[in-house]
Amino acid sequence: MNSIGFKNYFDFLWAMTEKEIKVRYKRAMFGFFWIILNPLLQMLIIGLIFSFFIKIPNYFLFLFSGLLLWQFFSLSVSKTTPSFIYERSLLQKAKFPKEAIPISIIISNFFNLLISLILLLSFLLLTGNLPFQTLWLLFPALIWLFFLTIGLSLLTSSLNVRYRDINFFVQSTLILWFYATPILYNLTIIPRHLLILYYLNPLTTIFEISHIALINQGKIIPSIATTNLAISLIIITIGVKVYKKNNPFFVDWI
Repeated sequence: MNSIGFKNYFDFLWAMTEKEIKVRYKRAMFGFFWIILNPLLQMLIIGLIFSFFIKIPNYFLFLFSGLLLWQFFSLSVSKTTPSFIYERSLLQKAKFPKEAIPISIIISNFFNLLISLILLLSFLLLTGNLPFQTLWLLFPALIWLFFLTIGLSLLTSSLNVRYRDINFFVQSTLILWFYATPILYNLTIIPRHLLILYYLNPLTTIFEISHIALINQGKIIPSIATTNLAISLIIITIGVKVYKKNNPFFVDWI
């Protein structure tokens, strides 16, 4: 693709992303405040219950930082999975890079995540709790999460065009995935015989790294981190290949 093609592609992708951001908060009284209000309310409700059972220092901050990343991931996957179906009229009327549909949703959600993290970092700075030495770890964690979300979303959204059960499967899986990810707890309290679950969960190390980066709590187990990264790369590769194989038939299947 030549430079003009790249420019046109990114212009189109940005236009789709801008539209997604504007539509989401249209006619919402609190607008962008919902970016932070939603995880804040979740933190209060979940934290009031689980703080009695899970003894982690600064538990509400620990929980809130994890919920921000989870909100990005779960909302992105749940919205992108049926995105080709919802945009069927656009697919039928025009020719364009179809992957821009789910990727624009992910970018808009990532933009929201960055705003939320900036607000959290500002709070930590004002309260003197910002861990400057570990903060840099947040960048590789976010990049890892971003591309894993794209790969998984391309996979589920592509399969959902032909097999509509995929959307229902994803919604159910996300509920279980939440509790199988170190958001409410960290790896230090997991029994050894259950660690195999966290080897298989590619989000495990991402959330542990983010907790270390933001509140200097968590534990990175090299063997789990290596396995998580390998599984993430497999998901991304399969997602791209499945999309490339199936996208020429989307209009016919819709």
